[in-house]
Amino acid sequence: MTEMKPPPLPPGARGEKIAVSPDFPGALRGVWLLTWRSQLSWRRLPGRLGALLVLPFLVCITTQSPQTWATRHDVLNQVSPPQLNRFFKRLQDAKAPIQSQQKDDLAQILEEEYATAVNELREAQFEGNMDLRLKRMRAASAGCSERILNRAGKVLDDTQFSKFKTFEAVHRKRMDDLINSSQSAWGRTAPFYHWLVDVYFFIILPLSCVRGCGALMRDELQADTLGFLVTRPASRARLLCVKYLSQLAWLQILLLTETLLLFSIGAWRQMPELGALLPLFVAVQLLAVPAWSALGTFLGQMTNRYMAIGLVYGAIVEMGIGRIPTNINVLSIMRHLKTLLSHNGALQAIYDWPIDSAWFSIGALAIAPIFFLGVAAALFSFMEYLPASEMQK
Repeated sequence: MTEMKPPPLPPGARGEKIAVSPDFPGALRGVWLLTWRSQLSWRRLPGRLGALLVLPFLVCITTQSPQTWATRHDVLNQVSPPQLNRFFKRLQDAKAPIQSQQKDDLAQILEEEYATAVNELREAQFEGNMDLRLKRMRAASAGCSERILNRAGKVLDDTQFSKFKTFEAVHRKRMDDLINSSQSAWGRTAPFYHWLVDVYFFIILPLSCVRGCGALMRDELQADTLGFLVTRPASRARLLCVKYLSQLAWLQILLLTETLLLFSIGAWRQMPELGALLPLFVAVQLLAVPAWSALGTFLGQMTNRYMAIGLVYGAIVEMGIGRIPTNINVLSIMRHLKTLLSHNGALQAIYDWPIDSAWFSIGALAIAPIFFLGVAAALFSFMEYLPASEMQK
């Protein structure tokens, strides 16, 4: 009779130690799967979509198409001579009365020349470059005034023409003032760029990164799950780096989606120079997100009030030190971001940022996440954390 042998015991059943060495890519893959699956759950999905659409909706309702803008800001419709009858009366008081035929001829001259200038101004408003657009509009204004004076000189006598030159100079100045105001920092295109840069890139993006990465380990501390995560052989530094990279990848995807939505609204509103701005903007954003995220990770290791500390940091370093015109402003992340974005003509025309070396700013933005993440990993490796119940006492 054949003797039955028992099946072999699985490894570790006899008490021997099992060498488990999870590699870094494997740990990263596992944490990444947990990251995106938790963020894209059905419970969170409506809130995510709503948050992504808030800013594009605000941009949509506060910017205008070129056609709507041209209709509401028709410069010449506002400076056409409604006071022509008063001018005729002044001539009468100056004992240089104008004849009926002269009135008709002068009115026809003004009507024809203003109609010509309106077309020139509307064509200039579609010019992509802001400086060139303003130059063309001023040239149209000057040409209109010159043609009116040349034709009016053949209709009026010397006394009448002298008075008319003063009348036309007043309207020419009013026309130029309206042209300058219509192309000022809050013209048709500038509101879009202020939403894109001031609100999104310098407020929403940094706060999103600090909020997303500041809670990497604070959430584990609050849930008392840190003890399960930092078991050997996975070191604390490795765990922190893995969670940072996973959250960084998620933030890059989320913020890139928001950027594309904003640029889509801009393209729909026919904003100029978007094609030249998009590659630069995305490239600078790819550098900005790791820097802000590493800062948030560092602040999260220091305190559970990382958002409040982040706002204080922004006020002191970014808004304070970053605006000092000395070498100390190299400590500001925003200063380097502005340096890179200043190489776009549209943004430079609106903000007038100084154009410095791009390579120095790229290097600074590449070093910033390494520095902040290194300090955060060192703190996380050596600090002892109490259970959540003890920390709340």
